[in-house]
Amino acid sequence: MAECGLIASDILRGAGLDPRRWCGLAMGMGLDHALMLRKAIPDIRLLRSEDPRVAAQMLDLSPWRPVSMMPPMRRDLSLVCSADVDRETLGDAARMALGQAAEVLESLEVLAVSPLAELPAEVVTRLGLRSGQANFLVRLNLQALDRTLTITEANVLRDQVYLALHEGPYTELISG
Repeated sequence: MAECGLIASDILRGAGLDPRRWCGLAMGMGLDHALMLRKAIPDIRLLRSEDPRVAAQMLDLSPWRPVSMMPPMRRDLSLVCSADVDRETLGDAARMALGQAAEVLESLEVLAVSPLAELPAEVVTRLGLRSGQANFLVRLNLQALDRTLTITEANVLRDQVYLALHEGPYTELISG
């Protein structure tokens, strides 16, 4: 981890010091490598990454969570759900619905919630909203760690999440 040695004569001369009169120690602590070991980070370049998903992990000592460098696929869903459901519950239900494929669900974002009382009558009818329900606009960010997802794969995953979360009488599936 740490290393230490005599300062090279060229370094002393470069600093304007006569190496016959001066000597010193050079020391490196290897803090980058210590952090890599502590967090199990596989590549030193990640320590200086500007990717927000990577940078956020450098703020504490919790174990490294791999971040995909593959292109993301986004799918927006219009869902009818209980008005009091929270983001964590939706995310947990989505991951359960995806089973082993849940590893590609990078995030589930609730973009908007429109309670029944705030929606026009035509929209309430089209969605089949009932008392105590709301329309949720949800974005799925799908991203595999090791490969690019196909459009078909993303659509199938979207439909699995939709069927698990949507509580309305009408369904809108896109995978065919």
